[in-house]
Amino acid sequence: MKFIFYIAFFSLFFANGQSNDSIPLLEYEVTYSLGKALVKKGYVFNYDSNVYYNTSKTVFLENMERLTTDEVTGIPNINLFSAGDGTENNVSFFKEHRHFGTYSLGNEVIGTEETLLLQKWEPTGKNKNVNGRDCIEMKADFRGRTYLALVDLSVPINFGPWKFNNFPGLPVLIYDTENKLKWTLTQIKKESQENIISFIEKQEVYLKSLKKLTLKEYVNLYDETGDGHSLIVTKLPRDYKREKSSKKRKRGGLELKFEWETKD
Repeated sequence: MKFIFYIAFFSLFFANGQSNDSIPLLEYEVTYSLGKALVKKGYVFNYDSNVYYNTSKTVFLENMERLTTDEVTGIPNINLFSAGDGTENNVSFFKEHRHFGTYSLGNEVIGTEETLLLQKWEPTGKNKNVNGRDCIEMKADFRGRTYLALVDLSVPINFGPWKFNNFPGLPVLIYDTENKLKWTLTQIKKESQENIISFIEKQEVYLKSLKKLTLKEYVNLYDETGDGHSLIVTKLPRDYKREKSSKKRKRGGLELKFEWETKD
């Protein structure tokens, strides 16, 4: 299926050989609790002033069966899954002030482009030790969520996983104040420039194959289709189609409120 991102080339990150022109690769454990709790690994590195962030496949923390039966009514149910396997692809182009990312919507993986936003991290005055690293706690608001970051100032890395950026040091732990999202640094390793370039080239081929939307166009489509569910339902056999609901579906993704939307 052409929309599924095959991530076999992640093995490039674990090659045994190292070279003098190696590049730091940050590995994070990523956990989301936006409905069904999941976990995955995230990888982030900087090359040619661009920051690349990618994840492994999603692993749900509870079994997700596609076909179930309601225990009360005995009516068969079907769990709907969006396209793709939960992998994330994000590239921040700092020279061009733009960001490219991928999202699942219905039966398709969409590539989105947006203006790159620099986040404003402010110290809270607290200091904590995280996995043997002395860190300061910092706080920032970003698109509807408030995030806390534990930052190691002794390591001169100002970027983090996903869209996080503009730190005064290495982010060791990032989480939102509702404890629904968390990125935990697990290790830093060196990867050869040759392998990094090979990964980027293969990723670019995949990203160019996707349908492209601006982030605003994607968000509007996301809202109109109820997170893409209505797009999937239209392709189901008639017996599986659900009754339409007049209730507006509430956003539940990583980003909740965008800069082009008016403040309520």
